[in-house]
Amino acid sequence: MQKKLTWAGKLLYASSSAGWSMLDRIVVTWLMYYYTAGEQPLLLPALFGAVMVFGRIVDAVADPLVALWSDNHRGRLGRRTPFLLYGALFYTAVYVALFYPPSASHGPANLFYLAAMGGLYYFFFTVYVCPYLALLPELVRKESDRVDLSTLRAAFSLLGVAAALVGSGVLINRLGFGGMIWCSAAAGIILLYLPVFVREKEYVTGEPASLGLRDAIMTTLRNRAFRYYLAGNTTFWLGFNIVTVSLPFYVTVLLGQGEEMVSYYFAAAFVVAFLLFPAVNILAKKMGQRLVMLVSLFFFTVLLPLFYFLGQPLAGLSAQTAALILMAVAGIPLATLFVLPDAIVAAITDLEAGLSGQQRQAMYFGTQGLILKMVLGLSTLVTGVLFQVFGNTAAEPLGVKLTGPIAGVFVLAGCIFFYFYPEKEVRAGAAE
Repeated sequence: MQKKLTWAGKLLYASSSAGWSMLDRIVVTWLMYYYTAGEQPLLLPALFGAVMVFGRIVDAVADPLVALWSDNHRGRLGRRTPFLLYGALFYTAVYVALFYPPSASHGPANLFYLAAMGGLYYFFFTVYVCPYLALLPELVRKESDRVDLSTLRAAFSLLGVAAALVGSGVLINRLGFGGMIWCSAAAGIILLYLPVFVREKEYVTGEPASLGLRDAIMTTLRNRAFRYYLAGNTTFWLGFNIVTVSLPFYVTVLLGQGEEMVSYYFAAAFVVAFLLFPAVNILAKKMGQRLVMLVSLFFFTVLLPLFYFLGQPLAGLSAQTAALILMAVAGIPLATLFVLPDAIVAAITDLEAGLSGQQRQAMYFGTQGLILKMVLGLSTLVTGVLFQVFGNTAAEPLGVKLTGPIAGVFVLAGCIFFYFYPEKEVRAGAAE
């Protein structure tokens, strides 16, 4: 009989999300600035961008490969724990190494160094995160427990992002870039190792899988519930990433404010989402995950076209105040879309018994990661085309204004796809 995971175990597992979310957000926020700012940059901006594209390709390709490796792994510590043990160490080490290029000025040495370290960074990120996510459906089997664990994971993830956005700047002012990197690495590795104290073998009964890469991916995509979920979640993130990429332009072009104000608008959405996590948890248990997801996606579909009017006063409010309220309201549906996807994928993996007869949780998260990372690039492309064709300046802002309605169309597609998600079939599979 499978041992029940205690609340202490749930906290140990979920707290890791704060660690890797914090480190990854610091890389996203500061790495380009570190390499390209100043009169003597470490790397030219265009070359930096090209290297990051290479890193994202490595990241996407690594997802199904690491998933297969983890699903098929045999060892005394289980299928996931070895990846957490070694992945945490190498991921943190490469994170620090990113900020120590060999040359003090731009040139081939820094280019090749960043390409190598960037590729390793995204590879070891996947080595840790993919098996970590695959543990969720294995550690807890009941739907309510999975919603609880997904809620906790989402909360810690947002705390990690907040620590990166706020704490990194404070540490840089006091200790410099090097001090910030080493302090965040020390905190990060401690958080990354906490799930190791949840003894996998005591909670997980699954046997290693045996499918090859092609069969593993194709069998995963044969899961009808996963296809509808993946289509709905992918089109949502396509739309939401368009808005995320555009937020600095909303603030600077449409609202006429400085770059330093961007974090305040992010915070408005994230704080509201964080406060609503308990409500999402309760509603998902009472009403079902499908209905809560549908309502949230529809809410976003209605809300996003309003971004077209950013920069204009509304109901007696200044343009800035109206925009801040709009971002805060966006946090309402965002709470659901931070919490429930992990719980839904966890439930969908139970249907694998009827497809291959094996337990291959990592491949579901790996396949999702592969598709979502491609979508991340596509969302940037769509945004760039809108800006190029219709403008992204105060004189020609139409491209920026159109991002909201265009994003709303993609989220509407996600709502339609998710309408067909067979929740009853998934629940029946979990009950077998």
